[in-house]
Amino acid sequence: MLGPLRTPAACALAALLAGCAAAPPHPRVPVSLSAAAQPTAQSPAQSTAQSPAPGDYSRPTSGRLTSTFGQRQLDGDFAPTDEPQAFGVEFSRVTSGNTLGFELGLQFADDRVRGARLSGGGIGNLELFQSEFYAGLRAQAGTGPLHPYLGAGATWVTSETRVSSGGLQARESSGDLGAYGHAGLLFEVSRSVHLSIEGRMTFFTDHSIDGTSFDSDYSQVTIGVGATY
Repeated sequence: MLGPLRTPAACALAALLAGCAAAPPHPRVPVSLSAAAQPTAQSPAQSTAQSPAPGDYSRPTSGRLTSTFGQRQLDGDFAPTDEPQAFGVEFSRVTSGNTLGFELGLQFADDRVRGARLSGGGIGNLELFQSEFYAGLRAQAGTGPLHPYLGAGATWVTSETRVSSGGLQARESSGDLGAYGHAGLLFEVSRSVHLSIEGRMTFFTDHSIDGTSFDSDYSQVTIGVGATY
């Protein structure tokens, strides 16, 4: 009984093994190492989200806020207080792709002399303080970190003089509308910090003391530091 049972089972097993051996192998798909190493293409949205490369100043800016410090030269009528220290703050905006924008700002100047010889005789202390508000157009060039610029517009200059001698003090203040112009060079240290140097002049402004009018136009040179955002 055992012999006849083993024979058909052995035959069936042998036939199964023979069929498996005769079956063709599954084809393998070759994988290219160069294709696998290639990075996947980024979508336009992903590329836009990345930060600009260093040195790329093409991004539009909302504006620049600059603090300036320098020296002012007035007409000789203001001597000896004709070389005040000047300082100010300015906001300007020129977007990328454009060369024309606008600017507005405040300027201040102060000079004090003690023991000055007064025109009417005697010795006293003299003080000059000037404040200025201006607004105008700004033209700017350059696509890299360096930007030469020009600006011009209207300005309101207020001059105040003070004289004190022997316990007495006199004060005169007047304001006048005029024009201004300036030219300079702006250097972007980074995408958020910039430096500048410029020359500036005013025109058609006067200052009155006891009914006598003086030319209060000035020229000045300043350096600036500010933020770009």
